[in-house]
Amino acid sequence: MAARNQVPLKENGLQDGGRHVAALVLARGGSKGIKLKNIKPLAGIPLLGWVLRAAIDSGMFNSIWVSTDHDEIEKVAKTWGAKVHRRSPEVSKDTSSSVETIQEFLRNNTEVDVVCHIQATSPCLHPSHLQKALKMIMEDGYESVFSVVRRHEFHWKEVKKGSGELTEPINLVPALRPRRQDWDGELHENGSFYISSRDLIFKENSLQGGKVAYFEMEPECEY
Repeated sequence: MAARNQVPLKENGLQDGGRHVAALVLARGGSKGIKLKNIKPLAGIPLLGWVLRAAIDSGMFNSIWVSTDHDEIEKVAKTWGAKVHRRSPEVSKDTSSSVETIQEFLRNNTEVDVVCHIQATSPCLHPSHLQKALKMIMEDGYESVFSVVRRHEFHWKEVKKGSGELTEPINLVPALRPRRQDWDGELHENGSFYISSRDLIFKENSLQGGKVAYFEMEPECEY
């Protein structure tokens, strides 16, 4: 798939008075794990390209951005049709939180009313996920929506080696262990995206809160 040089953005907001909805991918250059992991190729496309393509193809955004502190990431972002927010050193530290970085972006882009923070490392994200989740914000009145997947996993208490402490089940009764088909499982954040209103992000200092809901993605979209 070729890179996108132009982004077909919405000229107006959804049917709610024209709020400006922005997609924002945070892609810091100083990853401590895999260096520049956000632009590593997957099936011939940079990780960043996969999520930008999903955002573009959703047709739901007035603007699409990448927040970065790295020249090479900026180059890739622009090749895929995104605008670039050059984050400050203050929010480019190992200890900087996503919320701090998003708040800086919002202060510099006062027209943005709703931001969809998309994880760069979510290549399984599909445009339909964004379309359905954003409608929960724009049409159903939620202030924040985040992605989850359903897992069927049993959890046990962790104990320190040599402590003599015994482990205990956390979310099951072993004698009544359910079959998978008889258990709905549990919902877990998969970190694919977080959609929040500007007001919520500053008021709660969080991406989740207020009138909050989850959007369940398919099991194969774990990451």
